[in-house]
Amino acid sequence: MSHSICRLSAVALALFACCCTTYEPAPVDLAAHAKAFAARLPEAAEIRAFLNTLAERFPEAVPFDASDGLSLAEGRLLALLFEPGARTQRARALVTAAGRDESGRFRDPEISSDVARILESVTYPWLAASAIGITIPLTGRHGLERALATSEHQQSLIAARIAEAHAIDALEAAWILRSASQQRLGLLRQLLARVRELEALAQRLQASGQLTTLGARAFSLERIAREAELDRAAAALEEAQLAVLLAMGLPPTAHIELQFQLQVEPRVDAAHTEAALSTGPRLAAFHAAHDSAEHALELAVDQQWPQLTLLPGFREEDAQPRAALGFVMPLPIWNRNARAIAEASATRLAAKEQLQIALETSQHELATADVRCRAARAQQQRIVRDLLPLAEQQVAEGRQLANRGQVDPLMLLDALLRDHNARLLALETATTATLTEIARNSLFWPMLAVGEETR
Repeated sequence: MSHSICRLSAVALALFACCCTTYEPAPVDLAAHAKAFAARLPEAAEIRAFLNTLAERFPEAVPFDASDGLSLAEGRLLALLFEPGARTQRARALVTAAGRDESGRFRDPEISSDVARILESVTYPWLAASAIGITIPLTGRHGLERALATSEHQQSLIAARIAEAHAIDALEAAWILRSASQQRLGLLRQLLARVRELEALAQRLQASGQLTTLGARAFSLERIAREAELDRAAAALEEAQLAVLLAMGLPPTAHIELQFQLQVEPRVDAAHTEAALSTGPRLAAFHAAHDSAEHALELAVDQQWPQLTLLPGFREEDAQPRAALGFVMPLPIWNRNARAIAEASATRLAAKEQLQIALETSQHELATADVRCRAARAQQQRIVRDLLPLAEQQVAEGRQLANRGQVDPLMLLDALLRDHNARLLALETATTATLTEIARNSLFWPMLAVGEETR
């Protein structure tokens, strides 16, 4: 058997061993990460570097300074960086980025060898052959593979951008609910202070015989009930605070003062809603899916055409080495990649249908959001315009009667409770109006969502 064939096989195996990637384990140290997570604060260097990147790409980004408390605008920046869903999607985008970077490569060469022995008694009974198969693309298939991988990576980037938009939407809703909980707690404290004053007055009137024991007890019952309600409101505020910290990706032990905010601005004015809706987060994923379907069909059509595989090598016969050149090329007669082409064509059609349906659905969502926003604002205006002034007038007139010596504690208590309920209703309607505005804003991209140019 020729030594050249053995040497060729040995060289090919050596090259294979040198070019292959080796495996290295990478265990996750959760204990170390738990310590780092517990120490995560807005002043960390990682956050500063991220915010500097935002400042370069987004001139409208707000300056970040947590020393005076955290505003909602500053909290949005933290949500972009640390919110769990956004981080997860950005990590998944690294997978498609790796696929994009390594796509479109040529097929690895294939080494083939054949050894035979003549059974008859001859001088040179051994026949040997060896060849290396090298595939030569006859079309632009590798470029189409790279284009498909790039479009799939764009899908991942869009998914990450949508996750970032959802992170901001969730943070805004959590922030508003936390601010409402804070104001509700303040209203309860004010009411409880006034009820305690009335309770003390009722006890004095009872001692002087001007109020029955049954009437005086009503104030004590009201105080105890409001104290229990205050405890629940305090617990609700702590829970709302944790929800905001989670939305910003900060640890539950972080001690950060959150600035009060109960309103958000609309992201898109009425004159530009149609254009912003067609390119917004509701349709972005479907746009990307349709683009990938186009590239997949283009690649499937190209794959019906054959590729040429050259087989240069050596042969040995009668102890004489010989150079050889063979080739392999399939003929597209029966198969022609018909199934893959048909499925890719149907996938493109389905992606088109889904994109159109998403547009129809988003238009309905916008119309519904507009109705809810108008209704919530109208109700809020009615409460502020009509109910609150009457409740305040009721309390003021009760105090005037008390100043003239015409004290009726039960009437004062009723006026205080009506005023408190009116303020709670005004708070609820204001919160509802803001939450409906956030739901409407979710149909459009937030101003500081990180685009694909930042990755």
